[in-house]
Amino acid sequence: MNKVIKVPIILIVFLLLSSITAPSQDKPFVSYPENISNYLKRIQKGDQKYKYIRDKDFKDWQNVARTALIKLIGLKKMSVELKGHKPSVQIKKKERVGEKFTRTLYMIETEPGINVPFYLLVPSNTDNTKRLPLVICPHGHDAEGLHSYSGAYLNKDHREKIIAREGNIAEQAALRGMIAIAPATRGLANELIVPDPKGRHGNRPCRAQFMHCLISGRTPTAERVWDMQRIIDWAWDHPLVDKRKIVMTGNSGGGVLTAYTAAIDNRIRVAVPSCSFTSVTSREGFIFHCDCCAIPGIRDWGDWTELGALIAPRNLLIVHGVSDGLHRKEDVENTASKIRDVYLALGVNKMKMEWGNSGHRFYPKIMWPFIETALQ
Repeated sequence: MNKVIKVPIILIVFLLLSSITAPSQDKPFVSYPENISNYLKRIQKGDQKYKYIRDKDFKDWQNVARTALIKLIGLKKMSVELKGHKPSVQIKKKERVGEKFTRTLYMIETEPGINVPFYLLVPSNTDNTKRLPLVICPHGHDAEGLHSYSGAYLNKDHREKIIAREGNIAEQAALRGMIAIAPATRGLANELIVPDPKGRHGNRPCRAQFMHCLISGRTPTAERVWDMQRIIDWAWDHPLVDKRKIVMTGNSGGGVLTAYTAAIDNRIRVAVPSCSFTSVTSREGFIFHCDCCAIPGIRDWGDWTELGALIAPRNLLIVHGVSDGLHRKEDVENTASKIRDVYLALGVNKMKMEWGNSGHRFYPKIMWPFIETALQ
């Protein structure tokens, strides 16, 4: 008679989990021919002049690294060129959304001829003596992004699509008693695209924007950060905004913009980049982000670890989806781990990295508890 060998259940579970997770850890994100792979590793290493090293004076390092970043992306050049420009703001339309909040469409001229639309959402029944947190929500590659985020849906299909993926993040903020701004992102929103005549840049307006910026000493990132800073300048004087409680969050390209704006502008007290915060490249040399997010020479400056270190010691939540095929879990977690070490060295517990259970989207159930705790 055959003997029955009893195997502890915990061992079976461990073996099953190992068989599931091990291949994904070893499998390359992409593959290149060996000569190309060696070439990419060599040129992408960069000087990393501003790589954060723990034994440096942190504030001194931040000041120097931030100044260099502002120059590298072309934001310094923009500030010099636009020194005399005074943004003008116009109200386009205002509506009350039930008894919950008002939603007003504004237009701000951030530089001559560039009018950036944004929605301002203000909770109803607000005590005029009480200031409220402000949540700024820049969108990514969604041509109707400011309408999606603010709940100003264009039609029934648009509403159903956005609600299904919980993408109405500014509307959610207003329903939670916060003021929210949903701005158009330059080069991505229909209202602010750079056309691509003849399809020279692959019929991709965001890449057309990048190319025009490139020959002008700018980057789309600089233009987008500039726009966000001008909107913050305007909101700074709003009688209901609590200047100590400014939050920024966006998904995908909006998350990239959130990271750069928070790294550069200390007025952002809570940063929640969604499905965006990772290293510049994978270990194979694959560039994770869209062309329009590229910064020429970024690896001579540093990497996303340094962006996170520039946000420290302010509140930072990095959120990704486990099935988001645009990013690799290993690279996300390696970057997050390095940033966590920076926060721990500073003696602050204000940084978290969380995984959502789906793909390339917002994860409100993860985000809002972090934001509300950070604002206490």
